[in-house]
Amino acid sequence: MELSIFHISEMYLYEYYNKDTDYTISGEDKLTPLLEEGIKLENAGQDDAALQKYLSAHMENPVNYEAYSSIIRVCRKKGDLQGLYNYTIESYNYCCTRAELALFYRNLGFYYLEKYKPEVASALYQYSKLFKYNENADSEINYLKEAMGDKIHELTIEEMQSLLKKEEIPLAANSITLALLVKAAEEAEETKLYNQALDCYKMVYDLTGDNEIETRINILNEKI
Repeated sequence: MELSIFHISEMYLYEYYNKDTDYTISGEDKLTPLLEEGIKLENAGQDDAALQKYLSAHMENPVNYEAYSSIIRVCRKKGDLQGLYNYTIESYNYCCTRAELALFYRNLGFYYLEKYKPEVASALYQYSKLFKYNENADSEINYLKEAMGDKIHELTIEEMQSLLKKEEIPLAANSITLALLVKAAEEAEETKLYNQALDCYKMVYDLTGDNEIETRINILNEKI
Protein backbone atom coordinates (compact mmCIF):
# COMPACT_ATOMS: atom_id res chain seq x y z
CA MET A 1 0.00 0.00 0.00
CA GLU A 2 1.25 3.48 -0.89
CA LEU A 3 0.54 6.20 1.67
CA SER A 4 1.08 9.94 2.01
CA ILE A 5 2.84 9.70 5.36
CA PHE A 6 5.92 11.89 5.62
CA HIS A 7 6.45 12.61 9.33
CA ILE A 8 8.14 10.11 11.62
CA SER A 9 5.42 10.55 14.26
CA GLU A 10 2.75 9.43 11.78
CA MET A 11 4.87 6.48 10.70
CA TYR A 12 5.13 5.25 14.28
CA LEU A 13 1.40 5.75 14.91
CA TYR A 14 0.38 4.08 11.65
CA GLU A 15 2.62 1.05 12.05
CA TYR A 16 1.48 0.41 15.63
CA TYR A 17 -2.25 1.02 15.39
CA ASN A 18 -2.73 -0.43 11.92
CA LYS A 19 -0.34 -3.36 12.48
CA ASP A 20 1.23 -2.64 9.10
CA THR A 21 4.88 -2.19 8.21
CA ASP A 22 4.52 -3.35 4.61
CA TYR A 23 3.74 -0.01 3.00
CA THR A 24 5.52 2.48 0.77
CA ILE A 25 5.71 6.26 0.97
CA SER A 26 4.17 8.14 -1.93
CA GLY A 27 6.51 10.20 -4.07
CA GLU A 28 4.10 13.13 -3.83
CA ASP A 29 1.75 14.58 -1.24
CA LYS A 30 -1.68 13.29 -2.25
CA LEU A 31 -3.23 14.12 1.13
CA THR A 32 -3.16 17.92 1.09
CA PRO A 33 -4.90 18.39 -2.30
CA LEU A 34 -7.72 16.08 -1.21
CA LEU A 35 -8.24 18.01 2.02
CA GLU A 36 -8.18 21.32 0.14
CA GLU A 37 -10.69 20.07 -2.44
CA GLY A 38 -12.90 18.80 0.38
CA ILE A 39 -12.89 22.20 2.08
CA LYS A 40 -13.86 23.96 -1.17
CA LEU A 41 -16.73 21.54 -1.72
CA GLU A 42 -17.88 21.82 1.88
CA ASN A 43 -17.82 25.62 1.73
CA ALA A 44 -19.92 25.38 -1.42
CA GLY A 45 -22.51 23.33 0.45
CA GLN A 46 -21.65 20.09 -1.33
CA ASP A 47 -21.26 17.98 1.80
CA ASP A 48 -21.60 14.57 0.12
CA ALA A 49 -18.84 15.34 -2.37
CA ALA A 50 -16.71 16.88 0.38
CA LEU A 51 -17.10 13.75 2.48
CA GLN A 52 -15.81 11.60 -0.37
CA LYS A 53 -12.70 13.78 -0.62
CA TYR A 54 -12.13 13.56 3.13
CA LEU A 55 -12.57 9.79 3.09
CA SER A 56 -10.06 9.58 0.25
CA ALA A 57 -7.68 11.74 2.29
CA HIS A 58 -8.16 9.36 5.21
CA MET A 59 -7.21 6.45 2.97
CA GLU A 60 -4.07 8.31 1.88
CA ASN A 61 -3.08 8.93 5.50
CA PRO A 62 -5.09 6.89 8.04
CA VAL A 63 -3.55 8.69 11.04
CA ASN A 64 -4.00 12.29 9.91
CA TYR A 65 -6.12 14.13 12.46
CA GLU A 66 -7.30 16.82 10.04
CA ALA A 67 -8.83 14.14 7.82
CA TYR A 68 -10.57 12.62 10.85
CA SER A 69 -11.92 15.95 12.09
CA SER A 70 -13.16 16.86 8.61
CA ILE A 71 -15.02 13.56 8.25
CA ILE A 72 -16.54 13.99 11.71
CA ARG A 73 -17.61 17.57 10.94
CA VAL A 74 -19.47 16.50 7.80
CA CYS A 75 -21.06 13.54 9.60
CA ARG A 76 -22.37 16.04 12.15
CA LYS A 77 -23.82 18.25 9.41
CA LYS A 78 -25.47 15.27 7.73
CA GLY A 79 -26.91 13.96 10.99
CA ASP A 80 -24.89 10.75 10.74
CA LEU A 81 -24.50 10.15 14.47
CA GLN A 82 -23.09 6.65 14.14
CA GLY A 83 -20.47 7.81 11.67
CA LEU A 84 -19.60 10.75 13.91
CA TYR A 85 -19.25 8.45 16.91
CA ASN A 86 -17.21 5.77 15.13
CA TYR A 87 -14.70 8.20 13.64
CA THR A 88 -14.48 10.17 16.90
CA ILE A 89 -13.59 7.03 18.84
CA GLU A 90 -11.05 6.05 16.18
CA SER A 91 -9.50 9.52 16.26
CA TYR A 92 -8.64 9.27 19.97
CA ASN A 93 -5.43 7.32 19.29
CA TYR A 94 -4.24 10.16 17.05
CA CYS A 95 -4.94 13.06 19.39
CA CYS A 96 -1.45 14.51 19.73
CA THR A 97 -2.20 17.99 21.07
CA ARG A 98 -4.44 19.52 23.71
CA ALA A 99 -6.49 21.16 20.96
CA GLU A 100 -7.13 17.80 19.29
CA LEU A 101 -8.05 16.18 22.59
CA ALA A 102 -10.43 19.06 23.37
CA LEU A 103 -12.10 18.52 19.99
CA PHE A 104 -12.40 14.80 20.75
CA TYR A 105 -14.41 15.62 23.90
CA ARG A 106 -16.55 18.23 22.13
CA ASN A 107 -17.40 15.78 19.36
CA LEU A 108 -18.44 13.20 21.94
CA GLY A 109 -20.38 15.93 23.74
CA PHE A 110 -22.44 16.51 20.60
CA TYR A 111 -23.04 12.76 20.25
CA TYR A 112 -24.29 12.39 23.82
CA LEU A 113 -26.43 15.51 23.47
CA GLU A 114 -28.13 13.99 20.43
CA LYS A 115 -28.51 10.71 22.35
CA TYR A 116 -30.47 12.54 25.06
CA LYS A 117 -27.79 12.28 27.74
CA PRO A 118 -27.46 15.97 28.61
CA GLU A 119 -25.57 15.43 31.88
CA VAL A 120 -22.83 13.48 30.11
CA ALA A 121 -22.80 15.95 27.22
CA SER A 122 -22.38 18.86 29.64
CA ALA A 123 -19.56 17.07 31.45
CA LEU A 124 -17.80 16.46 28.12
CA TYR A 125 -18.12 20.07 27.00
CA GLN A 126 -16.86 21.30 30.37
CA TYR A 127 -14.03 18.77 30.38
CA SER A 128 -12.95 19.83 26.89
CA LYS A 129 -12.26 23.33 28.20
CA LEU A 130 -9.66 21.95 30.60
CA PHE A 131 -7.57 21.13 27.53
CA LYS A 132 -8.38 24.12 25.33
CA TYR A 133 -11.02 26.82 25.62
CA ASN A 134 -13.52 26.97 22.80
CA GLU A 135 -16.54 29.24 22.43
CA ASN A 136 -18.57 26.39 20.91
CA ALA A 137 -18.28 24.46 24.17
CA ASP A 138 -19.66 27.45 26.09
CA SER A 139 -22.51 27.82 23.61
CA GLU A 140 -23.48 24.16 23.97
CA ILE A 141 -23.30 24.38 27.78
CA ASN A 142 -25.51 27.49 27.79
CA TYR A 143 -27.97 25.72 25.48
CA LEU A 144 -28.13 22.79 27.88
CA LYS A 145 -28.66 25.09 30.86
CA GLU A 146 -31.57 26.80 29.12
CA ALA A 147 -33.08 23.47 28.09
CA MET A 148 -32.51 21.55 31.32
CA GLY A 149 -32.57 24.25 33.97
CA ASP A 150 -31.10 23.30 37.33
CA LYS A 151 -30.12 19.83 36.12
CA ILE A 152 -27.09 21.32 34.37
CA HIS A 153 -24.47 23.03 36.52
CA GLU A 154 -20.74 23.63 36.75
CA LEU A 155 -18.99 20.41 37.75
CA THR A 156 -15.80 19.80 39.63
CA ILE A 157 -13.06 17.91 37.79
CA GLU A 158 -13.81 14.88 39.93
CA GLU A 159 -17.51 15.01 39.01
CA MET A 160 -16.70 15.32 35.31
CA GLN A 161 -14.29 12.41 35.44
CA SER A 162 -16.78 10.28 37.35
CA LEU A 163 -19.42 10.77 34.63
CA LEU A 164 -16.89 10.08 31.87
CA LYS A 165 -15.65 6.92 33.60
CA LYS A 166 -19.19 5.56 33.76
CA GLU A 167 -19.37 5.90 29.97
CA GLU A 168 -15.88 4.38 29.59
CA ILE A 169 -14.55 7.59 28.05
CA PRO A 170 -10.79 8.13 28.46
CA LEU A 171 -9.76 10.97 30.75
CA ALA A 172 -6.46 11.91 29.13
CA ALA A 173 -4.34 11.34 26.05
CA ASN A 174 -3.58 7.74 25.12
CA SER A 175 -0.45 6.69 27.03
CA ILE A 176 0.57 4.39 24.16
CA THR A 177 0.36 7.30 21.72
CA LEU A 178 2.56 9.38 24.02
CA ALA A 179 5.13 6.58 24.26
CA LEU A 180 5.14 6.20 20.47
CA LEU A 181 5.73 9.92 20.02
CA VAL A 182 8.70 9.79 22.39
CA LYS A 183 10.16 6.82 20.50
CA ALA A 184 9.64 8.62 17.21
CA ALA A 185 11.36 11.71 18.62
CA GLU A 186 14.33 9.66 19.81
CA GLU A 187 14.76 7.97 16.44
CA ALA A 188 14.46 11.31 14.63
CA GLU A 189 17.06 12.81 16.94
CA GLU A 190 19.45 9.90 16.38
CA THR A 191 19.17 10.33 12.61
CA LYS A 192 19.56 14.12 12.91
CA LEU A 193 16.00 14.87 11.85
CA TYR A 194 15.96 17.52 14.52
CA ASN A 195 12.88 19.41 13.38
CA GLN A 196 10.77 16.26 13.33
CA ALA A 197 12.16 15.24 16.72
CA LEU A 198 11.22 18.66 18.06
CA ASP A 199 7.70 18.30 16.66
CA CYS A 200 7.26 15.01 18.51
CA TYR A 201 8.63 16.28 21.81
CA LYS A 202 6.46 19.40 21.60
CA MET A 203 3.34 17.28 21.13
CA VAL A 204 4.21 15.18 24.16
CA TYR A 205 4.99 18.26 26.24
CA ASP A 206 1.75 19.93 25.16
CA LEU A 207 -0.21 16.96 26.52
CA THR A 208 1.86 16.20 29.62
CA GLY A 209 3.92 19.21 30.69
CA ASP A 210 6.67 16.72 31.52
CA ASN A 211 9.87 18.38 32.79
CA GLU A 212 12.20 15.84 31.16
CA ILE A 213 10.55 16.41 27.80
CA GLU A 214 10.92 20.17 28.26
CA THR A 215 14.65 19.67 28.86
CA ARG A 216 14.93 17.62 25.65
CA ILE A 217 13.14 20.40 23.75
CA ASN A 218 15.57 23.01 25.09
CA ILE A 219 18.57 20.88 24.11
CA LEU A 220 17.19 20.34 20.61
CA ASN A 221 16.47 24.03 20.14
CA GLU A 222 20.17 24.69 20.61
CA LYS A 223 21.00 22.22 17.82
CA ILE A 224 18.66 23.71 15.24
